[in-house]
Amino acid sequence: MSEFKPQNRIVVGDDIQHLLINNLENKKNAYLENNPINIARERLKIALCFFIVFFFIFSVRNTFLSVFPGDVISEPQHSLALSVKKPLPDIYDRTGKNLLVTTFKTTRAAVVKRSSFNEFDIHKAANQLSPYLNEDPQELLERLSSGKYVEIANDISEKQQYDILNSGVAEVEFHKVWRRVYPSKTLAAHILGYSNRDFDQKSSSGFERWLYKNQIQNDQINLTINLNVQNHLENILEDAIIKYDAEASFGIILNVNNGEIIALASLPNFDPNTVNKFPSLKTADQRFNRALQGSYELGSVMKIFTLAMALEEEKVNLLDEFDVWKCINNGRKKCLSDYRKSKVQFLNAAQCLINSSNICMAQISHLVGLETQKRFLSETGLLDEQFIELYEMGKPILPDRWNKLTMEQISFGQGLGVVPLSFVSAAAAIINGGYLIEPTLYLRDKNYGTNAKLISSDVSRTMRYVMRDVVKNGSGKKADIDGYNVIGKTGTADKHCETGGYCGRMTSFVGAFPGNNPEYIILVTLDNPKGKRSSAYWNAAPVAGEVIKLVAPILNIPTQNSFDAFQEHVRADIQ
Repeated sequence: MSEFKPQNRIVVGDDIQHLLINNLENKKNAYLENNPINIARERLKIALCFFIVFFFIFSVRNTFLSVFPGDVISEPQHSLALSVKKPLPDIYDRTGKNLLVTTFKTTRAAVVKRSSFNEFDIHKAANQLSPYLNEDPQELLERLSSGKYVEIANDISEKQQYDILNSGVAEVEFHKVWRRVYPSKTLAAHILGYSNRDFDQKSSSGFERWLYKNQIQNDQINLTINLNVQNHLENILEDAIIKYDAEASFGIILNVNNGEIIALASLPNFDPNTVNKFPSLKTADQRFNRALQGSYELGSVMKIFTLAMALEEEKVNLLDEFDVWKCINNGRKKCLSDYRKSKVQFLNAAQCLINSSNICMAQISHLVGLETQKRFLSETGLLDEQFIELYEMGKPILPDRWNKLTMEQISFGQGLGVVPLSFVSAAAAIINGGYLIEPTLYLRDKNYGTNAKLISSDVSRTMRYVMRDVVKNGSGKKADIDGYNVIGKTGTADKHCETGGYCGRMTSFVGAFPGNNPEYIILVTLDNPKGKRSSAYWNAAPVAGEVIKLVAPILNIPTQNSFDAFQEHVRADIQ
């Protein structure tokens, strides 16, 4: 595009005044040199000229305002942005180097219909404006018909403003407004949310809504997320949707010691910069944050709670054996089954988790008991709404009746819908020494700590090493990354249909790294992957492994040659 060059134009107002004064001064000087006795007369003439000029300017301005109501460039009186003394703060990631959100003032063009605007005028306005807006006249016509105040262009340049002014549409006004800009576009969209240019709480979401509602006036805020980690997580999940023909996906990476959210992604997502241009997004699938708003039966990843609970209550130890060929029906039409039937009849408690036996977990739940299960899961936070600096939080889906059948189902990951972020924060307590943490998007003090315990440090340590065997020798093999001793658990669950019953699958992997002393926990879930390899072993586990491989160096996790010596001790006991 060639550079805009201002055209010759007729000057008015102060320009005319300036020219007239210069002309009069020249004449005055010449006259006084030749005729000094006429000073008084010339002064009178100058005063008269000033009066005429000012009268002319005043008349032109009044005539202009009668044709164009309001100033040519004015502030919209309805705009909340004008009442905000200070724009919302800039938002950076945890490094303080990567800008996530900023604010600047820009120009908006709008058609303001202050009087009757007949059909002919609307057609005419659409035809006159469309060439300068690069918009189809018919589509513009529909927008102009939608109300008395219609935005027609945002972030317009001086040239665009000049062109629109010369289009001949008298109802156009130009307003200076604040605009929130998201440089990374779709990246971290479900965390950041969006805000319209008028900073209307009802037209905002995510962390932006939190800022507005709480009237945060800081110049700058650093969130807990690492933009590079976030980028890797989203890219890998996006590739996984294509590779495994999934409907959607989500993932979370959380610091297990202080609850800081390092990355959180939900796909498909949206571009906060354009959400106001496409109102349909307000109800579309792109805006649904699956990691926070969804509530899902996550399958066998829930088994880590069943085993940890039984160990904590001292109802079982790792060497206790269970008959996995046993028929358990308990109100079912047929016996409870495992994904793969065990080749051996008896498995010890650790092997029950490594082999992901539903039959075994059901038996363990009976040893623990219904009331203890409810109490333990309540203490994890899975049964309550999670608090975080986002208002788009889902609620768990609890069973209508908590009976023995429900107890068995919950023990292996069915019958209880959990919010993914709540699940991750609860799972962190299983492997971080037993401490309950609350997730957050605000950076926490280095000395942050909690005394709230879910399980003992010994039970937590035992769970870490059993979960290491899940990755090393069980269903999580494809998540194993050399040097990081990844621990974890896979889960493949039937997916609820909107019409009732089950249809499709949800596949998940929950893991942590480095396994002997975990710093970060990760959850990866694929919504209804298709094909022959639609289990978590084939998709969620390798996806999680790929994420860990790329983000661990970014998070400064050093590689390790071997697991803790205790691992060998545990392995000897359970084999």
